[in-house]
Amino acid sequence: MSQESVEAVRALVAYWNAGDRELEPLSNYLDPAIELESPFSSVIGEPYRGYAGIEQWMRDLDEQFAEWVIGVDDARQVGEKVIVTGTVTARGRVSGAPLEFDAATICDFTSGHRLTRIQIYPDAQEALKAVGLEG
Repeated sequence: MSQESVEAVRALVAYWNAGDRELEPLSNYLDPAIELESPFSSVIGEPYRGYAGIEQWMRDLDEQFAEWVIGVDDARQVGEKVIVTGTVTARGRVSGAPLEFDAATICDFTSGHRLTRIQIYPDAQEALKAVGLEG
């Protein structure tokens, strides 16, 4: 793995923060068999899978939040994975209530720098431990 995978994650975060929700540009970075685990996965009982799953995840977030911005504090390669830590700033769609919390994401890639798995942790310390780093 190289810096290309870290840059792919940064590009996806920038794409998300710009408010774009079209799958076509995202598919340049995602393997067709992508799996995404997030706190919302516990609601549906399984990871979001494939391009259809990514589209559903985006709809689920957009239903609940009028705003969802990811601030990246650090993005780095750890072994065969990329870990991103930062802060999410959000605003509830119905309540308008502001929300800010630390989060982390662990990403797995193909040899062609396409994401095969994304695991979102609401607890950055837990993510750091998952990749063998002390929080």
